[in-house]
Amino acid sequence: MKIFGLAFIVALTGAMSPGPLLAVVIGQVLARGPLAVVYLLLGHAFLEAVLVAGLARGLGRWLKRPAVRAGLGIVGGAVLIWMGWSIAAAAGEATLAGTRGASMSALTLFLAGMGASLSNPYFTGWWATVGTGQMATLNLRGRREFVLFLLGHELGDFSWYMLVAAVLTAGRGWLTDGVYQGLLWGAGAVVALIGVVFIGIGGRLLLRENHQGGGGGKLRRDPGRKNVRNQRDDL
Repeated sequence: MKIFGLAFIVALTGAMSPGPLLAVVIGQVLARGPLAVVYLLLGHAFLEAVLVAGLARGLGRWLKRPAVRAGLGIVGGAVLIWMGWSIAAAAGEATLAGTRGASMSALTLFLAGMGASLSNPYFTGWWATVGTGQMATLNLRGRREFVLFLLGHELGDFSWYMLVAAVLTAGRGWLTDGVYQGLLWGAGAVVALIGVVFIGIGGRLLLRENHQGGGGGKLRRDPGRKNVRNQRDDL
């Protein structure tokens, strides 16, 4: 449950930040309706599933090393803090204003979901640092935990974009730019806080690794000294 919940929170707050995928969602919901979100997010989710599968199969052993997990957690945490600050700093000028565009087919929406994600430098940067660091910090093991992580992440994206679609469909009177800006401030604070937590976990892993390394060396030396003393006593 912790894996699912943390993946959900990080994905939800990240999805709130302005980006190309949000722009496409707004335009296509106005043109086609809420169903456009499903096709767009299927493309987005397919791309992320490929990334998670690659990390699970190709980097599994590497990510299990405590030093690697600590390093990725610290780097990912630092990037999260930067992203949180960036989201909060940009909140004052954020707007939900969108223009009605031409309606896309289901396949085009699917491809647009992948294209809009890849065109966002936050997306590749997030998975190269934060996403990998989050997976390493959680020490995911087995197919079930990777699936829970992916489901939690995708549900976070889906929850936000469906909320946007519902508001655009039913009327945006209550979700003004001011409310949206407030949500971004809150999202930035949560992202930065999670970054601090990741850095703390990474730091503890490094300290534990150093402590165990030093302790192990001492234990290996002590029996040797004892054997030497016994041999001298026998002489």
